[in-house]
Amino acid sequence: MNKKIFGLGKNLIKHELISGSIFVFLGVIVSSFFSFLLNLFLVRSFTASDYGIYASLLSLFTLASLPAQSLTTVVVRFATEFFVKDKFEEAKDLYTRLLRFVFILTLLIFFGFAVFSSLLKEFLHLNNAWYIIQVGLIVSLAYLSVVNIAFLQSLLKFPFISFSLIMGGALRIIITILLVAIGFNVFGALWAIFLAFFASFLISFVPLRFLIEKKRSKNLDFSLKNISNYAFPAAIAILSLNSFISADVILVKHFFNAQDAGLYGGLSLVGKVIFYFTGPISSVMFPLLIKRHSSGQNFNSLFYLSLFLVTIPSILIVIFYYVFPLYSINFFLGGHEYEKVSPYLGTYGLFTMVFSILNIFVNFFLSIKKTKIFFVVGLGALFQMILISFFHNSFSQVINASLLSSSAILAVLFVIYIKEYGNLKKIKNIIPFTSYS
Repeated sequence: MNKKIFGLGKNLIKHELISGSIFVFLGVIVSSFFSFLLNLFLVRSFTASDYGIYASLLSLFTLASLPAQSLTTVVVRFATEFFVKDKFEEAKDLYTRLLRFVFILTLLIFFGFAVFSSLLKEFLHLNNAWYIIQVGLIVSLAYLSVVNIAFLQSLLKFPFISFSLIMGGALRIIITILLVAIGFNVFGALWAIFLAFFASFLISFVPLRFLIEKKRSKNLDFSLKNISNYAFPAAIAILSLNSFISADVILVKHFFNAQDAGLYGGLSLVGKVIFYFTGPISSVMFPLLIKRHSSGQNFNSLFYLSLFLVTIPSILIVIFYYVFPLYSINFFLGGHEYEKVSPYLGTYGLFTMVFSILNIFVNFFLSIKKTKIFFVVGLGALFQMILISFFHNSFSQVINASLLSSSAILAVLFVIYIKEYGNLKKIKNIIPFTSYS
């Protein structure tokens, strides 16, 4: 019996989704621990008003960098396919063209932030337009990093990705503490993000050296038509998906006073622990699904395993949030005025759980080039923003609007999956111990 259990555990760990997720998970966990320590430092160093500014600027960064994340999805989709089929010249051509494109895009993005800095300052009720300029600089760097990150993911370089996450997290907390301690406050925290990103960007060239040094074929006829046809709907889908956990914070900063916006920012941070904990699963699943789909292998079992690995820990964390909300708030935020948001933590955690499962579904469809789901996800994101715009008298209304809209989209995608690919007779594959194919 013990041998069977040991063998089962050994086979489970060897599964490419599990092993890859473990590397990314370790990177995320260590990086998140650094972020946890950083937030403990910030909530104690900043006033609630300053933390509200910081949280809203982070959400602005997240929202503005969503197209970069969608571009990552597009690049991973095609780069993985090239590597699976040993088309290294096409991969080199894609890499070179994308670097040129993203560099020009980066300049345009920073210019856009500079031009609209005053408008964004007024919308977020900030006292300094330089906050917006600084966020624009960070967003520009995020776009510049997209190509390298996507190619590392395509090459399944999960140990290196993990190392990069840990290094970036460590640099960020060290630089933040130094800059805030000498009086830079919010500006110091933002500069720390930029410098940590920049260091991670520089080292990302190391494992890609073989591709950079490879000569491009002069006779290569590589068309971007297929990529562009996939890119637009995929970008809309990813942009809409990720706006679910950013738009609420930004709208709260707009509709609520600075004190309440800071409290909601803290609540959002604790609630999103669920996504930070389960997020590595989707990032590892995506290139693996592409690999299996491109090779004509079975991909449903991998999708079921991903759902299992996301759903079970999410449920456990949500239960903990409902049973011990005050303890959770005190643990992550240090209590004090943040204790006021403890009654909302369970519901916010439930919203984050639904979002995490929705993230798996969206990435599944995009990995097999079913991009028409962008319409469904886009409507859901729009529905969330409309609901919050009309119903924002309390935190409960904002959270329920997010929960309702994300749940509706998840239900629609579940129906689409069952209709197109599902076989309820094979639902046992959701349990990872039954299949390793």
